[in-house]
Amino acid sequence: MSFQHHSEGMSPEFRKLFEDQQASRQRFQEQVDGRARRSFSEGRIGPTDDGDLAFSVGTHPDKPLVCIDFGKPVEWVAMGPQQAIELAQSLIKQARSVSTEPLRIVLH
Repeated sequence: MSFQHHSEGMSPEFRKLFEDQQASRQRFQEQVDGRARRSFSEGRIGPTDDGDLAFSVGTHPDKPLVCIDFGKPVEWVAMGPQQAIELAQSLIKQARSVSTEPLRIVLH
């Protein structure tokens, strides 16, 4: 899974790259290894924007916790509305997988 720091949507070229899960994992590993090239697929929103960021959403191996792994220190992230919905769906999916009781989602 991936998102830009400030996108309202991905460019078609960048979306194609991350639709391929292998490419996403490769970008994530490059971030972990400190080899990822900075890219700004939707432009840069300010001097502290470090550009595109791959991340992984999963669960803790021993505890009922949902985890987001950025592969490197991250102070902030920003995303467009559709990407926020996709992130929420991924978090909900993982929460359901580790929960021992029914979960309720309320939208206001």
